[in-house]
Amino acid sequence: MKPFKVCPKCDHEWQTRNDFLQDASLFLIGLQAGYGESDRGFYLFNHLIEKDKCNTTIAVDVETFISLYNGPMYEDVHAGNETCSGHCAKVDDLTRCSIPCRNAIAREVMLKVFNLKT
Repeated sequence: MKPFKVCPKCDHEWQTRNDFLQDASLFLIGLQAGYGESDRGFYLFNHLIEKDKCNTTIAVDVETFISLYNGPMYEDVHAGNETCSGHCAKVDDLTRCSIPCRNAIAREVMLKVFNLKT
């Protein structure tokens, strides 16, 4: 069976999404938002292991966690236009967004993931 995710630096394998979310060595640092129609964005996690054995950043595409969302779905992207609140411009901005935008869904999922890891 193919693992859910493999660390690109230390080759640590997470067999399932749950294993990944529950790993105390992973820390959500934010969202690299999607700006185009086909660009869904990435969640960024730091993989921090004792004594510098890894300490790298892992990107996981937004679609991987979309099933954790149970609200209205939006396909339009408002990032960068006049209705945008600007949160997506900063990877480490964990603020909730009220704009009906595909990135707002990604932010909601990010907040839920962040809450799972605290």
